[in-house]
Amino acid sequence: MSEGATDVGKVRPGDAGQVRLRIEGMSCAGCVSRVESALRAVPGVTEARVNLATHTATLEVSDVAFPPAALLTAVRRIGYDAEPLRADSTDAPALSRNEAEVRRRHRQAMVQAIGLSLPILALDATGHSLGSTHSGAHIWWRGLQALLCALLLGSSAGAPILVGGLRAIVYRTPNMDLLVSLGVGASFLAGVVSLFIPGLHAFHFHAAAMILALVSVGRYLEARARHEASDAVGSLARRMPRQAARVTASGLEQVPVEQLTVGDRVRIAPDGAVPVDGIIESGEAAVDESAITGESTPRRRAPGGAVRAGSWVREGLLTVRATQVGAESTLGRILRAMEDAQSGKTDMQRLADRVAAVFVPVVLLLALAAFSLWAASPAWLASVARVSTADRWADAIRAAVAVLVIACPCAMGLATPMAVLVATGRAATRGMLVRDAAALERAGRVSVIGLDKTGTLTTGLPEVREVVVMARDAGPTTADELLRLAAAVEQHSQHPFARALVRRAASTERAGEASAVGALPPPQVENLISYPGRGLRATVDGRDILVGSVSLAREHHVALDAPQPDIESAAQSGDSIVIVSADGQCAGRLTLSDRPRASAARAVADLLALGVRPIMLTGDHAGAARAVAEEVGISEVHAELMPEAKLERVLRLQRAGEVVAFVGDGINDGPALAAAQVGITFATGTDVAIGAADVTILADEPARLPEMILLARRARRIIKQNLFWAFAYNFAALPLAATGHVPPAVAAATMMGSSLTVVLNSLRLKRGGSRP
Repeated sequence: MSEGATDVGKVRPGDAGQVRLRIEGMSCAGCVSRVESALRAVPGVTEARVNLATHTATLEVSDVAFPPAALLTAVRRIGYDAEPLRADSTDAPALSRNEAEVRRRHRQAMVQAIGLSLPILALDATGHSLGSTHSGAHIWWRGLQALLCALLLGSSAGAPILVGGLRAIVYRTPNMDLLVSLGVGASFLAGVVSLFIPGLHAFHFHAAAMILALVSVGRYLEARARHEASDAVGSLARRMPRQAARVTASGLEQVPVEQLTVGDRVRIAPDGAVPVDGIIESGEAAVDESAITGESTPRRRAPGGAVRAGSWVREGLLTVRATQVGAESTLGRILRAMEDAQSGKTDMQRLADRVAAVFVPVVLLLALAAFSLWAASPAWLASVARVSTADRWADAIRAAVAVLVIACPCAMGLATPMAVLVATGRAATRGMLVRDAAALERAGRVSVIGLDKTGTLTTGLPEVREVVVMARDAGPTTADELLRLAAAVEQHSQHPFARALVRRAASTERAGEASAVGALPPPQVENLISYPGRGLRATVDGRDILVGSVSLAREHHVALDAPQPDIESAAQSGDSIVIVSADGQCAGRLTLSDRPRASAARAVADLLALGVRPIMLTGDHAGAARAVAEEVGISEVHAELMPEAKLERVLRLQRAGEVVAFVGDGINDGPALAAAQVGITFATGTDVAIGAADVTILADEPARLPEMILLARRARRIIKQNLFWAFAYNFAALPLAATGHVPPAVAAATMMGSSLTVVLNSLRLKRGGSRP
């Protein structure tokens, strides 16, 4: 019944020291690759993950006290800027303010770009009626256009892009800003040159103006869409109050939440947010945990009950003693888990990053090739593009500029991070914490799900239904004595059956049903041996006591002839039997009943509707396992499994080509959770189970399992669509631009449209049903 103490788990982000940085100046997937390479080159950095969607970097370092100065220097050396973020997730409000400032700057740039572009376009539209291209009126008209265009280049719409492009040249880190800068610069300089060289076909300034205007509009819309995509993190962070009412000897004092420590007593008024995880000392209230678990119905909480940070007291007044604060509270762990998930990469994203790393240099070469071909062979290309060749140099510049601005590495860089950002945010609002992006991708491919019985399909709160003394000469002569003996051993276990036995023994003593037993001194327990998931053996007051499953008793050669009929009867009804033996004799048996969860049958039906095969993998008695399986609709049952046998079942399924998820909450489930492609546990599970799992479900609801898989499948499908669009767009658009089919202004519009398509497609994950 106990689950051993072996900590079996996967290597996780955050196992070593972790440092988070805010990165400024990134514009495409190529920037991500270069920043990651620079950070990985810093001594002491074991892993670096950069997220274009959130503009953050998460680094695993060899020392928890790793100084960030070397990291900031490495980032700045390649032309970007960085600032450290606190690793305790309390920087979320600051990040929200930073994002608001970014949106404000993009909005300002958009307004200035439109305000200066419209006069340039108006002058261009009226300039054709001024006669000769090089008449005096026409020169003044084009000079005014050049002046307005220069102002546009120096405004907040053009200057940041040009500076970014110049920085890319200086630090030899080609990126999206470089492509736009070259396109805009070439358009503007060609227009200026056309003012002074008679006979050169005028290259209109409106091309440079339109490129900047469309890029500014696109970046503003993209910033707004990113904010909507990442708002799940911000909304959760805003659930944490900034101040708390701490109870002191002299009364109440208002203190910042950051100053609360474990053991502090906190007063929470009606309609107030809970600032800590804790135990209610006084008061009753309806507590809304919808932001944490996704459950919309407030739950009644009384003294002794637990509350979680981020939940809301809808009515009543509570005094809570803090057990977890800050980053270790439920809300802190949720925010940290979301940040870890969003900083990870899927296999598809790694492929996109490799392509993006060389994409910009390839585009530069293609633009140079287009310029050379148009300049050297205008007649041949004119027949293909069906354009005038009155001025081969102007046509060559147009083609090169179109190639530069139509290329869209941004879409490649955003294809996966945006989908992961939205999906993990959606999952968190439904009470499901995904460990990393790769786990989300794997969850979308699950074909078989293994389910533990106790605590997963059942409530995990079994009750002792019957206590029977089998052999009085073996020691215990009454049911209370048998309970006391079993509880003395089982108090050292965290298994649900063990906790049920201890609860029953304690309640019996409190009720005074065994006053003689209650007056006895506590038993002396020595030589404790644990059989994970099956039971315990110990020396109690000098006697060899075994408490555990029927199979464990048989392995120790305990005669079970007398309780055999009761064992068979319990198996048929779905109950579980615990055998207590003393010095090798069967002293008695205890019957425990653990009912299936209300949503278990619906969860199994939904899994089957998704094409996922559910199987039960449990250490419980075969009869009890089959009874529960039949009630919830599972046809394949493997019972009386030790932890090693559960692990072997998972590995066998994987060898057969299945993608396996496993759901369990005990220490004995650790090996199977770690081995499965997707390990899933509940927040009430043991620390080992939570540490080994890829997904933690905060609400004890099996119905979240098919919801998680459905969301992961939708995310995987969205990622594929985004990547297909990003690659297909570039493969189709670049040849069209190179052959003169796409003017520069149209090229800029399609480029920003490509990025927006990826972002808006990812936002579809915020909608959609939770059931197949």
